[in-house]
Amino acid sequence: MAETVELEDFDVAFSFKCPKCDYLNEEVSAKDLSSGNAECGMCETVFRVEGLDAVKVTANID
Repeated sequence: MAETVELEDFDVAFSFKCPKCDYLNEEVSAKDLSSGNAECGMCETVFRVEGLDAVKVTANID
C-alpha cells in the first residue's frame, strides 16, 4: 500500500554539500528546500535547489 504525502506536511531534514565550498550542510528542513533555494551554513552562498520532485520514504512497522 502506497500513500502520497505532500512535502510541506512531512517534517524531514536533508543534508547536502554546498556546490561552492563543499561544506556538508546537515539538517536542512524540507520546508526550506521546498522554496527552491538553500543557503550554505559555512560560506552563506544562496543557491537554487533543483530536481527535488519526490522523496521516497520506506518504513518498517514492527
